[in-house]
Amino acid sequence: MDTFNTLHLLAELDHEHCHLNHGPGVNSSDIAAIDYIVVPIGYSEDGVREVSVRELVIPVCHDCADALQGDEWTLLFCLDCGESRWVYRHFAKNRYRHHILWLKGCPDCSNTFGGLYFTDPHQAITRDHAAGSRQPFMAGPGEFVV
Repeated sequence: MDTFNTLHLLAELDHEHCHLNHGPGVNSSDIAAIDYIVVPIGYSEDGVREVSVRELVIPVCHDCADALQGDEWTLLFCLDCGESRWVYRHFAKNRYRHHILWLKGCPDCSNTFGGLYFTDPHQAITRDHAAGSRQPFMAGPGEFVV
């Protein structure tokens, strides 16, 4: 994401609402966003060079940002329809290790499961700090994900 697009997102943040699921009967349009999840979508050339065709930008509220940084919740997000669901790890039948699972197709939009991708923000941040570069998982004021 270039600097112009980053500044545009930050300028629009005051007018955004959280795009994640907050449970039944909760109107997400009343919940103000404080941050973004920015995920590069693309492909790998030659197994080395990654090409980002576009970025998926999801506005999130304070509670969702906290849940993504903690170890109690896992977010399931469908890349096809944009629906999201939270899984409370303590009560889950499966042992979820990652913070976000990106689904290619979900029961709401398709009867065909197309794939599963995951994001673990703590692992990505730790790796970047060890390499001497800081690439945050979530874009905050003046920061962006590359």
